[in-house]
Amino acid sequence: MRKLLVLLPILIVIASCTKIDYVGEEYPPTDHVDIYFSMADAPAGCRVMGYIVASAPDMVSAEKMQKKMMEKARAKGADGLVIEGIQRYQAGSNTSYSESTTQKIEDKGKTKTTTSGSSSTSTEEKKEIKGTLIKYR
Repeated sequence: MRKLLVLLPILIVIASCTKIDYVGEEYPPTDHVDIYFSMADAPAGCRVMGYIVASAPDMVSAEKMQKKMMEKARAKGADGLVIEGIQRYQAGSNTSYSESTTQKIEDKGKTKTTTSGSSSTSTEEKKEIKGTLIKYR
């Protein structure tokens, strides 16, 4: 139970780590945004009002990222969101190295020095969902 209490705040922070970038036009907020997975499925005559990108650590679900995109689309006044795809990528890596040296005096008074080292590398995996916001005419 104690481990759960320690992990819960970490999981909440990770889940809220979805970053949304938007470039485009703004209109008064809308109450409903339709979702499409191809521009061919969007209504004829709609126009592109902007582009949106959601990025988050790989452990954040695509569903949560999509919900954040929908919130942003409503706030920007979009009528529709076209999801263009999802991609996973390595955002960076971190290598730690540690070294220790020991000295031992042998029987004949000689000093023997031993040095050992170890390294570990961790990578940060992320995912990104791209979309297009559309406005009906």
